[in-house]
Amino acid sequence: MARKKRSSCEKKASNLASLPPELLDAITSYLPPSALYNVSLASKALATYIRTYAWKALAQSRFPSTCPSTSTSWPGTARTLCTLSRAWDRRALVARVIEPKDGGILVWPAGKREEKWRKPRGQTIGFTPVIDVKQYDEGGGRRRETLAWSAGAQVVVRKRLWKEDEGKGRAEKVEWECYAPVGASEGRDDVTALHQLDGQGKQDPGVRLIVGTAAGKLEEVSLPGTAGDSVARRDFVTDRESVRSSSVLQSTTGDSLLAAQLGDTSISLYAFDDSQASITANSKIDINAGNAITSKQQPRAWSVKLLSDTQLAVGTGPSTHPISVYELLPTGLSTTHVRHFTVAEHVERFPSPHVTAKPLNSVYPIIPLPATTTSSHPSLFLSGAYDGWVRMHDLRSRQDVVRSYVDPTDDSGIYSLLARGQESVIVGANSQSRLKIFDLRMGMTGYHYLDGQVGEQSTEGSRDHALFLRTLDHRKDSAVYNLASASPSSPHIYAGISARVLELAVTEAWHPKPDPVYFEKFRGGKTWNGWRTGEVLELAGYEIESQARQRLMMQSGLQGRPPAAGKSVEGLDERWWAK
Repeated sequence: MARKKRSSCEKKASNLASLPPELLDAITSYLPPSALYNVSLASKALATYIRTYAWKALAQSRFPSTCPSTSTSWPGTARTLCTLSRAWDRRALVARVIEPKDGGILVWPAGKREEKWRKPRGQTIGFTPVIDVKQYDEGGGRRRETLAWSAGAQVVVRKRLWKEDEGKGRAEKVEWECYAPVGASEGRDDVTALHQLDGQGKQDPGVRLIVGTAAGKLEEVSLPGTAGDSVARRDFVTDRESVRSSSVLQSTTGDSLLAAQLGDTSISLYAFDDSQASITANSKIDINAGNAITSKQQPRAWSVKLLSDTQLAVGTGPSTHPISVYELLPTGLSTTHVRHFTVAEHVERFPSPHVTAKPLNSVYPIIPLPATTTSSHPSLFLSGAYDGWVRMHDLRSRQDVVRSYVDPTDDSGIYSLLARGQESVIVGANSQSRLKIFDLRMGMTGYHYLDGQVGEQSTEGSRDHALFLRTLDHRKDSAVYNLASASPSSPHIYAGISARVLELAVTEAWHPKPDPVYFEKFRGGKTWNGWRTGEVLELAGYEIESQARQRLMMQSGLQGRPPAAGKSVEGLDERWWAK
C-alpha cells in the first residue's frame, strides 16, 4: 500500500522547533546539559533557541545562587557552572602557594620595575594576609582577574587575563605589581584592611584600593598600571586609631559606604564619592556606650560587615550577645543596635537544668548570604565563632540562630568564611591550616554531575569535609586568616595563612575536557596550566560526619599515585586515595 503523504500542516505540527516558546521552555527545563546539547544538533532553529534561551534558563534554574546576573555568553556560563559543580561534587582541587614571579615586577610608588620581589622582613610569626579579588567578563572568551593581598606593610597585586580562542586553545597573561608607602615599617604599618574598588571601566588597567593599617592609616590608593605614572591617594580621617577591620559597599549611582573598626570598640561610617579629596566619617559609635558593665567585662569588636545599604553587623566578644546589628540612617549609624544575637552552644546537646548563666562567646567573621535568582532579600547571614560553630541567622526570624554547622572533631575558632552562593560555605579555622566545607542545601541539590547519565544517579553521601592546607616549605601550625573568590561561579579560591597565600583551583586536573575558559587539558610533563607540577600541593582531608566515623584521605601529585598509596575513593577525584 502506498504511504499517504502528510500535508504541510501535519509536517509543521510534528516539528519540535515549531512548538510555542512556553512549551519548549517546559520541555527543555527537564533536560540535563548533555541532552540539551544533543537537541541543539537537531536543527538550526533548535540550535538558535537553545543558544539564546535554554542555556540561560538552565544556568538560572539549576544554579540559582551561583549564576551571575549577566553574561556575554550563556552557553559558556552554563558550561562553567556545570563543570564547576562536578568538580565540587568530586572534591577536585589543585592547590599551590603563589607569590610574585621574578622578572618585571612593577613597584609603587616609584613606578619602576624590579626583577625580584622583596619579601616582608622583621615579622615575628609571619604576616597575616588580607585578600580581595575581582573578575570581569570582557566578552569574546576573555576574562580578567585582579587579585590583591597584603604582605606585611605592602600590597601585592596580580593581574591575570584569560582568553579562550576557538581552535587555538587557551592563552593566559600575568602581570605583577607591589605597593608600599615610603617609610612603611614592618610590624608597625602592617596592612589590616584591604578592598578593591571597581574602576571606571572594564578595560581600565589601573587598580583602586582601600588600604587600612595597624598604625591608623586609612586611604584610597589608585595604582595607574603604567610605569612612570604617579600614584593617587586620598585619606579617610581616623584620628590615627588603629584600623582593625572594615567593610565596603560600593554604589554606581550614589555614595559608596565604608565601615571601619577603629581601635577595640569604635565603629566609623564613611559615605564617599570620587569628588572628595579627604573623607571624614559622617558618624562614629562606641559599641559599649550605655552598657552598665565594668571595664573588665567590656567586649571588643572583632569585625564589621555591611549587610546592605541599611544594615551593619558587628561581631564582638566575649559577650552573651556577640552579634549586634545597627541601622544605617540618613544621618549615619544608629547610636544603639536595633537587634543583637545570642550564639551560645547548643544547649540541647548538653542539657543541664542547673546552668542558668548565659555563656560568653566571641564572633569573628560575619558574611551575608548572596541573593538567588528568585529572592533578593538581604536577611540571611553567617557568623563564625570562637567555639568552632558556624551559624546562620535570619533577620526576619525571631530565633537568634536558624541553622548551625560544626565539625565534631574540631572545636577551634572560626577566623574566616566564604559563601559559594547559598550552596556551601568554606570555613577557615584558627589552627592546623584547616579548611572546612559545609553544605547549605540541607540535603537538596539542583544539579549533580551524574544527573542524566545512563545507569547513574545523584548520590546523597556526606558533602561536609575538611582540608589541611599545609605547604611544602611551611609546615608550622597556622590559622586560615582570610578567604576570597571573585564570585560564586569562579573556579579560583584564595586562602591566606601565616606568611603565605594559597590558590585553590576547583577543577579535575586529569579531566579530558576541562572548562576551556580557565583550564587546558593536562597532557603530562612539568607544567599544568602554567603551574609547575612540582609546586602543586598534596593536600590531606577527611569527611565531617561524626567522631566515630572518620576517614582520612590523601591527595596525590599530578604525576600519579605512588605504588603503595592506597585505595581510590569512589565518587571523588582520581587524586584522592584512602588507606
